[in-house]
Amino acid sequence: MTTQTHDRKRRRKGLVAWGALAGVAALITTAAFTDNAFLNLGGANGIGGADSTYNIQVGATDAEGRFVEGWQEADDPIGVPVFLEGAQSLFPGSEAIGIDIPVRNDSAHFTSSLAISLAQIADDVEAGKVTDADYLASLRFDVAMPATQLGAPVTHTDLTYAEVSALALNDLAAEEETTVSLSIRLLSQADSGAAWEDNTLSGKGAFIQAVLDGSSV
Repeated sequence: MTTQTHDRKRRRKGLVAWGALAGVAALITTAAFTDNAFLNLGGANGIGGADSTYNIQVGATDAEGRFVEGWQEADDPIGVPVFLEGAQSLFPGSEAIGIDIPVRNDSAHFTSSLAISLAQIADDVEAGKVTDADYLASLRFDVAMPATQLGAPVTHTDLTYAEVSALALNDLAAEEETTVSLSIRLLSQADSGAAWEDNTLSGKGAFIQAVLDGSSV
């Protein structure tokens, strides 16, 4: 046997031996223990869902617009009529009239900011519901809110209609209930310094709505 033939046989044996070792290594690799962990994010409720609803409500009202036990959404821009004692008997310099508006954060998990604005209701000439500019300019508003879990009492006084715009109130904790107090008075010409006389406001009026705005915090 020549040396060349002997070397070729030795190389073949070496390749066979290497292949056998590689096969054993492959068997060891594929036989490793395995395991998995599957995590349902958010638990049974998932992420978001029905329990993550954000909602602000105000007190329920009866047919006359008086607040009664219970809550309502009042989120239609048309507005909910609310009874205001003395609204038709204001005169320049008379005592203020007012209302306490029940409000709650009807959210199970979110805290909520709260702000109040005044908005003019569109004139309805045929129904005689027209806001007089001088009358509106003579109105003054006080806004108050008691302390909540998240803030001290809030008081804003002697505000014009234009100044009650996105007026910051207290934050509300999840499911917290409170009230927002609004008082209204009609200034006399002596108090307002207006160019018009008090008598020119007789028979005039203003049609406005209070808008409570909230957002999740």
